[in-house]
Amino acid sequence: MNRARRLIHAPLVADAESVLSMPGAVLLEHDRIVAAGSPESIGQPEDAEVTVLENEAVLPGLVNAHTHLDLSHIGPVPFGGSFTGWIELVRQRRAVEATAIAAATDHGIALALAGGCAAVGDVAGVGSTVPLARLRAAAIGGVSFLECFGLGSKQERTVEFLQQAVGSIPLDRDGVRLGLQPHSPYSCGPAVFAAAARLAAAHNLPICTHLAETLEELEFVRAGTGPLAEMLRGFGAWEPGVGGQGDHPVAILAEVLAAIPFLLAHVNYAGPREFATLAACGARVVYCPRASAYFGHAGHPYRELLAAGIEVALGTDSLLCLDTPDRLGTLDEMRFLHRRDGTDPRLLLRMATTAGARALGLAADSFTLRPGRPAGVLAVPIANPAESPHATLAAVLRGDRPPRWVLPPGRPACLPDQAAVVPDGFTA
Repeated sequence: MNRARRLIHAPLVADAESVLSMPGAVLLEHDRIVAAGSPESIGQPEDAEVTVLENEAVLPGLVNAHTHLDLSHIGPVPFGGSFTGWIELVRQRRAVEATAIAAATDHGIALALAGGCAAVGDVAGVGSTVPLARLRAAAIGGVSFLECFGLGSKQERTVEFLQQAVGSIPLDRDGVRLGLQPHSPYSCGPAVFAAAARLAAAHNLPICTHLAETLEELEFVRAGTGPLAEMLRGFGAWEPGVGGQGDHPVAILAEVLAAIPFLLAHVNYAGPREFATLAACGARVVYCPRASAYFGHAGHPYRELLAAGIEVALGTDSLLCLDTPDRLGTLDEMRFLHRRDGTDPRLLLRMATTAGARALGLAADSFTLRPGRPAGVLAVPIANPAESPHATLAAVLRGDRPPRWVLPPGRPACLPDQAAVVPDGFTA
């Protein structure tokens, strides 16, 4: 028997693209998938070691397209009802020294792996490259988004920081790419967004921002008033001309969004006009269902975004917002949406795998069960197997037990360079 070849039989084998078989089988050789599908289509290779899974489905490794690994040491905390109060809690309790940031990030990586995620879109925290280094040392792939802040007269200093960082950090190494993250429209001004977009376009870097996350953000951007304005005054970050642009955050960023595809975290508050803008811009959205519920946001327009042709991926946000202190994964986001909304399980699998991969600029095939080297392969407990593949996949989402790795994660490949140009005259 050749132990390099393994044949796994399971009640269900499924991915988001081409494989949905009940019962199913997967033939592995070393760290590659040779074939996946029905047992009849694969046969019984005499040289393969056979493993039979009784009550587990085989799925590809998952993607967590928006998370904050360096906050993982804080753990879940109750929401006190104030978004600005929550921001202050994060400011007080987050790790600030390099060794503490490294330890917190390592803990977050372990939780992500425990949640079945082979790749993450991690927001690295204010100006820190420690999470990037820790990701590159771990068995996980994805993007480390370098977060920045800068409003009004402080924008010039932030732009210089971004230019220096991009010029001095290896941009793509060990399966983890540097990304840029102007934090949000209430914490970064137009010069910061323009500079980040130019650098991302010039160096083929992913770029992300938090957008339309809260009603407080909408009020600040439109009128320059509300809790966020008061918070910025308390930080010494407010000055005349900051905020109060008179429109929705999507509208004030429309020109830069049109110039380079952004990954937009949250988008809890948007309507048809914004959907049309985002679709025309080729933007992608990361929805964090449990975090959205934690903050009390009423629903989310993910179905409308999908109907408008906008790719929607799943993320977790930080561990502070979650109810699974032992893991940090999008399988639990899939379960949440299926239970609350009855969302189609195959769509949820796509949102947690190939959509997340494309959102981060990773090869989507790495998060399927197609022949080749996958980002990883999972076994996920099935709660009460059903009579059809689709219903059994739904039964997977009715469970609450963590996944386990059948094939440990291997860093996925990045997509080829994609040209993007930011107009010289850009202003927000």
